Amino acid sequence: MTIDGWTIEPVGEWRALAHDRFENEARQIVRAIGGGNACLYHRSRHAVTYLAHIDKPTGSSEEIYVKAYYAPRAAGALKQMVRGGRAGNAIRMTAALRRAGFNTPPLLMRGRHRGSGRTLVASARADGVALPDLLARLHRERAFIRKRGVLRALGAEVARMHRAGFIHGDLTPYNIFVVLEQAPRFVLLDHDRTRRAFVPGRGYRQMRNLVQLGRFDLPALSHTDRLRVLTAYAAGMGRMRWRPMARRLIRMLARRKARDARNGGGAK
Repeated sequence: MTIDGWTIEPVGEWRALAHDRFENEARQIVRAIGGGNACLYHRSRHAVTYLAHIDKPTGSSEEIYVKAYYAPRAAGALKQMVRGGRAGNAIRMTAALRRAGFNTPPLLMRGRHRGSGRTLVASARADGVALPDLLARLHRERAFIRKRGVLRALGAEVARMHRAGFIHGDLTPYNIFVVLEQAPRFVLLDHDRTRRAFVPGRGYRQMRNLVQLGRFDLPALSHTDRLRVLTAYAAGMGRMRWRPMARRLIRMLARRKARDARNGGGAK
């Protein structure tokens, strides 16, 4: 299906939609981002993420997040031709994570612009609350026991992901949503750089995920809180000696924060 120069196809949950229903909703999304009716949610070197609202046949509306990737250059263009580039990787890794029992926002649609070479992926809104917002709320409410439980569960969830052989491409607190149930349920976002590990378990890339998670200075997150995440992660990975890992992580964090400072003032 082609809409305003975009070749569009359903993925994930929208594969079950009738053709006319899919065309209607896809057309709303494409025209929202093309006509400036979608809200700019986030901009990076590689993509722009929009928040669009589409009208449903029931009369309600739905929030859709659309990540539109810039056209790749040189080697990136070849990779996109062979493997689908970042958009293709996001679709493959999201499906693999869901099959492995992890929570991710449902993907709905993919597209490629014939003229510019840009690609896009649309997904439903994630369940829950962004991790930084939840921690800030629990801190304000002085719900410290609940907050500690969330942090320990987070460390265990990251360990479970690594044991399953996945390396998240950008494991920042802002790419983790939390649904507070009897036990916290985590929703992992943004998988265009997520990959499978050659050897599930321990290694530099796993440590890099911990650096991504820990480099942000959040007012509601103390050094002791970070230690709770780390010890739960170590227990989940079967590491009895977590102190050497903590020292290595501190060194990696220091290097990353120094690089952030040189590049413009720290993590955002």
